[in-house]
Amino acid sequence: MKKQFYYQATQCLCSSLSLENALQNYYEYVKQHLPIDGIFLNIYRPEHGDIQFLAHANDSHASAIDKQVKISPEMEEVLQQNDRPIIRIINDIHLDKVTHFVAPHLVPDIQSVILLRMMSSNTHLGVVGFYSKKIGQFKPLHADLIEPHKDTFSLITAFNLRGRNLLRANRALSQENVNLKRAIFSADGVVGSEAGLKKVMEKVAAIAPLNTSVLMQGETGCGKEVIANAIHAKSNRTGKPFIKVNCGAIPESLIDSELFGYEKGAFTGAETRKAGYFEQANGGTIFLDEIGELPLSAQVRLLRVLQNSSITRVGGYESIELNIRVIAATHRNLQAMVHEKTFREDLWYRLAVFPIEIPALRQRRCDIPLLVQHFIENLAAKFNLEKLPRVTPEQLNVLNHYSWPGNVRELINVLERAIIQQPHGPLNFDLLQMGTEDQVVNQVGQTIIIDPSHASDKLVPLDTMISKYIGHAMRITGGKLYGPGGAAELLDINPNTLKSKMKKLGLC
Repeated sequence: MKKQFYYQATQCLCSSLSLENALQNYYEYVKQHLPIDGIFLNIYRPEHGDIQFLAHANDSHASAIDKQVKISPEMEEVLQQNDRPIIRIINDIHLDKVTHFVAPHLVPDIQSVILLRMMSSNTHLGVVGFYSKKIGQFKPLHADLIEPHKDTFSLITAFNLRGRNLLRANRALSQENVNLKRAIFSADGVVGSEAGLKKVMEKVAAIAPLNTSVLMQGETGCGKEVIANAIHAKSNRTGKPFIKVNCGAIPESLIDSELFGYEKGAFTGAETRKAGYFEQANGGTIFLDEIGELPLSAQVRLLRVLQNSSITRVGGYESIELNIRVIAATHRNLQAMVHEKTFREDLWYRLAVFPIEIPALRQRRCDIPLLVQHFIENLAAKFNLEKLPRVTPEQLNVLNHYSWPGNVRELINVLERAIIQQPHGPLNFDLLQMGTEDQVVNQVGQTIIIDPSHASDKLVPLDTMISKYIGHAMRITGGKLYGPGGAAELLDINPNTLKSKMKKLGLC
């Protein structure tokens, strides 16, 4: 009889994705075997110091509810006791302080109850209450019948909490939710690793186990740091230091002391010895972001460190050996900078052993829906929203067709601004459709922003502007005129025609 009861009751619990409908079906079956007037389901939220009712079913109706009951610290201590039984019969709720306080908020005339604890990873999640409006209704055989259902109740409650976006309010399930997100997006936490960034991640997988230097190139905000994290996480240096340095944020006068450290007394204010970024990263990885911003004098010293695998602190004489991997990143065209003599050629060759080009967001639009979902979940947690704000298909289409000059960083800002303006949704991005008149899509599908508002009202001859633009194209391509990546290709003009124009304008 018990096996048949367990089977039929479990079928009822799994009959619907709606918690209240599943609970109603379960109640209709169970009440044939137990003297109950209804069933309620609640969770304990230690972060909020309350009990939250999720669902209730009785003879008249079944409903999903969102009712919180604040409890005292003494009651919380009781709930957190690990030796509390999985199932308890309370034939007079006056005999249990917590139940007597909490249950009447939902069922005012409740008199007796069987409480079935739900557990997740040895943490108290909440209870299922089988109640009667009469005293002394329950016997041990009733408890024996429903105790095997605790795991099923725990599972369907966890799914319901995820749907309501309340998992973060429960310590045991919050980590499971994080792990689930990682499994959905990728094992590396890189959103788009199986879509727009697939080729990039294939390169990451190839280079990560080695100790070779890596140079990442891509526009500002496209996610170079995220890829650097992935390389370090997949390498044999994972667990070792991973030091991030923004080279463009260090004043030129402080570059040596920040990168290489200094000895006590090396200069005024050096009251103690300090390890620089390279020394802090020893044994692990150093990520040099915006490497193109380093002045030439600092590039010379950096090259020496890469060649010798050692540093000397400012004001010191002792050479410190390094076991370190260097990952560099830039949004600038280093090859053009080499041609212009603003970046050392030998340092370029040292860094660019394995270059990785990170595509701009507009070049991987298939990742936009995934990124939107990922960042909305993060921002909802940041703003403590109980429900994820919705994005309509029409508004998602607006995001898909925007040019994203600021890439993923701009997407995050746009989403955050929309959530601040409309925290309960639906989110609106219509402002992105304004001001796009000055956008041009080139022959390889890249969106270029041309903004005449930055020009003055004083004009110059058209040939002068053409001359300057061709000169700019030649600098970008490192002087290359013909072939793939050459100035003629970028300007979408026949190479011979471009050569003739350059002669006419005195550029060659």
